[in-house]
Amino acid sequence: MSEPFSARLRAATWTDHKAAEQTSFLDDLTRGRLTVAAHAALTAQHHLIYEVLEEAARAWHGHPVAGAFHHDGLTRLPALAADLEFLLGPDWRDALTPVPATAEYTRRLRETAFDSPGRYVAHHYNRYLGDLSGGQYVARALARAYALTLGGDGLRFYAFDLGDLDAFKNGYRTALDTAPWDEAARAEVIDEVRLAYRLNTDVLADLGRVYPNPFPPEVIAQIMRHMNDDHADDSLLICRAALPEPTRPQTSSAVMSDMDAAGIEFRAVVAGVDTPIRVPFAARLTERAQVRIEVTRLYREACEILGVPSR
Repeated sequence: MSEPFSARLRAATWTDHKAAEQTSFLDDLTRGRLTVAAHAALTAQHHLIYEVLEEAARAWHGHPVAGAFHHDGLTRLPALAADLEFLLGPDWRDALTPVPATAEYTRRLRETAFDSPGRYVAHHYNRYLGDLSGGQYVARALARAYALTLGGDGLRFYAFDLGDLDAFKNGYRTALDTAPWDEAARAEVIDEVRLAYRLNTDVLADLGRVYPNPFPPEVIAQIMRHMNDDHADDSLLICRAALPEPTRPQTSSAVMSDMDAAGIEFRAVVAGVDTPIRVPFAARLTERAQVRIEVTRLYREACEILGVPSR
């Protein structure tokens, strides 16, 4: 029995798929290392891409092969518009400026998705099956990272009215398996899906250049060395002030262990026990120079709480 085309397609494009998922921009975004403006920027690029893809879907409506893949519940433009209005306000359309990779992506869609059923399906598969699979993980991570409601404002793009998503995806794969494509047409679909993954990866890379993580590991390591070599006493005061009053005198040492844009982390010895302590910043930091200002504030507030003179 021959391998179903959907399985062959997935296997042939798996490396490209993983590369798209593992970009530093997407990793930083889903871990909350960037500002919500980066999320809005990705949403704007999605709007530009789906504007063309869903125009193609309308053009293929009723086609005996290509028309079978689109479903009204997949349509993303209204959700993207709602997300952008929530994230950016009524002038959200001003943000619809493509990064270079998005411009290349939409050019490719215009070139191929309107005159080749197989290539249209390749791009349709790449985007919508991705949204229904890995996109659901992205939505959960964004909800946690940016205090958004899953399926609500700012994340409507990832919410689908399709019933059982696994059942829908299985039906989609069946449509791939039964499409009347010969070997050349199937090879064309595989090649176009691989290209679509690369185009998506390039979009994320472009966004990463516009919205870099202000605190990559090497920067955090430098800040940690400075804090632990030159300000160990300050770290101890900050940790004592962050703890309940009865445990403050029992805290004998503290070292900085990590940080991100929202807070700083320490390992303190409390009553002889190694204890993790996270102290939030007053506001999300966007650049390295703000760290010194915020840590100084935490130190001075700790001195006030503990009743000791500050430098």
